[in-house]
Amino acid sequence: MNTVRYIIRFLLALIFVYAGIEKLFLPYNPSVFKSDVEMTDPKFFEFYDFLMGTGYLYFVGFFQLLNGLLLVFRRTYLLEAIMMIPLMLCLLMTHVFISRYMGFIVFDSVMFLMNGFLVLSHFSELKTIFLKPQTKLI
Repeated sequence: MNTVRYIIRFLLALIFVYAGIEKLFLPYNPSVFKSDVEMTDPKFFEFYDFLMGTGYLYFVGFFQLLNGLLLVFRRTYLLEAIMMIPLMLCLLMTHVFISRYMGFIVFDSVMFLMNGFLVLSHFSELKTIFLKPQTKLI
């Protein structure tokens, strides 16, 4: 079980560190990006160009890099896995509703499931933190 967790942590860390570095430091070339994924809905490229033009992707890239680095350390990887749930869900839903490219959807789904495995493998610990018994409703 620990070996599987290490492998998942390593793979997710590599993917997110690379994605963060790509967004923060590598120049964005729309023509190369569009030629890589020909079957994607053109609205996705308009959306992506908008996000790049506003600088929002630098924000996303920073958090992808941060989350990838947090996965490396034993002390922080569970916190990162929890923080990553909304980020990965947003990435997945962007491809489901906007790009509609099956390759992206499958890739993001696999990453979301791997991250879910990291979180759920600590369910008993998280249950005592997030699902504490309460005597009052509010």
